[in-house]
Amino acid sequence: SSGINAEYGEATEKLTDTDKAGLQERAQRLRAQQDAAQDVSCLPCIQLGDVPAEPLHYPVEVTNVQGVPVQVYTGPTNGISYLRLLISELDLADEQESVLPVYTSVLSEIGAGGKTYQQCDLEKLLRTGTFSCSTHTVSENTRMDQYQLGSILSSYSLPENVPYMYRIWQELLAEPHFGETDRIKALLDSKVAGQKDRISSGGIQYALTRSRSHISPLGELGEQLSGLKQAKTVRGYHAADIQELVSELAGTHVLHTDRSRFSVAINTTPDQVDENLEALSQLLGGIPDRVSSKEYGALRRDIVAVESVNEFIEVSNLGVNFCARSYRAVPAAHPDAPKLALLASVMSSKFLHKEIREKGGAYGSGAMMNQQAFSMFSGRDPNNFATLATFDRAIEWARTCSFTQQHLDEAKISVIGKLDAPVAPGSRGMSEFLGGLNLEQRQAYRTGILNTTREEVGAMAERYLSSEQLHGNVVLGAETETSAFRDQGYLIDSFGQ
Repeated sequence: SSGINAEYGEATEKLTDTDKAGLQERAQRLRAQQDAAQDVSCLPCIQLGDVPAEPLHYPVEVTNVQGVPVQVYTGPTNGISYLRLLISELDLADEQESVLPVYTSVLSEIGAGGKTYQQCDLEKLLRTGTFSCSTHTVSENTRMDQYQLGSILSSYSLPENVPYMYRIWQELLAEPHFGETDRIKALLDSKVAGQKDRISSGGIQYALTRSRSHISPLGELGEQLSGLKQAKTVRGYHAADIQELVSELAGTHVLHTDRSRFSVAINTTPDQVDENLEALSQLLGGIPDRVSSKEYGALRRDIVAVESVNEFIEVSNLGVNFCARSYRAVPAAHPDAPKLALLASVMSSKFLHKEIREKGGAYGSGAMMNQQAFSMFSGRDPNNFATLATFDRAIEWARTCSFTQQHLDEAKISVIGKLDAPVAPGSRGMSEFLGGLNLEQRQAYRTGILNTTREEVGAMAERYLSSEQLHGNVVLGAETETSAFRDQGYLIDSFGQ
């Protein structure tokens, strides 16, 4: 940074008055061009009348294997069988929630049964494709601040390897080798070593996750599972006695063998269904079932935040900013959800992109409606306070309906286009299986998109994005910016090397 500033100083010193005047004139012409309305009438475009009124739907069959509900989709998967095993409705203490992402990242990377991790890795390589375990959270579609927490196991294989794929999962669930401490240490080493790069490349997501944590319990959980708070937790495990972590991993695993929390989705060809169901039955029969008497269902936490939060997080050697602001919104099945999705689309393409990306020089910007929150963001941004001010101007622009009917129609086509994006046969039926909207709710959402007016979109900005609404402002930036944010009353946190 100092080297760049020195080069900049040397270059400006060599400029004559004529050079400076020329640069100023070019800058003014550029700004005028950026501010000018573009004539898009000559471009081909899809009309709203071309948009189907009904959503895409892939029918599935639901059966039962040893008391576990199983969703089966049959289609052209090229002979590949896809397995997802969802372990949901986990009611964990805070310390167990913190260890859950470590548990899911370790489970598929250690040995099991009578095999070391090297032998298990070789068998996966020879017998399966992607073989992974990850955390899974889903918000309730009709109720605020309620969600389900769990883990999802995923893999796929060719027909001749289907029994082997299920057997590997059965061994991992029945006899995982958490005693392979050297392996677990190596996995932690890798996670800690890559943290700085992940923040630099995924700073937008970290900023969004942190901003949502200030406005809702679901956002707070997201920060604990995948945000900077989780990154710090991993560092703590890395520095502590490995045996303490092993004990926590083993305790968390016990909760993952309660088959009453299982649900399964299989995507395969019609001739492979019976073989998959038979292999699944053997998998379930080989797991020591520890049934809990506790009824969990959807979880709910009380809202901790009672006022909006402004926070700056200094990140060592980060030369750019990642900005995010999130407001409390509505569940996905709420009648206002499609209107807020349109508001996000219009703001992204017709205001934020021009002001933050084109004029401000950020690498990315936009708005989104997700996880019961409405968020705006910028990535790899040379500005910070200016971008936060742009967020304010974007809200005022939307509140006063400063966009045209053409802009709204384009937003409708954009949102519907994302809903109707092609789905690979191996992923069909997954949205509803993982807690997304059902067919009736998706139809209502689609109808809401198509019928929303300009005035209704403007009303969303007025209702949900006013300064009185609970929101979280977060900026990730360099240590050199800390004092300026502290002077503005921001909370200060840090994430060092």
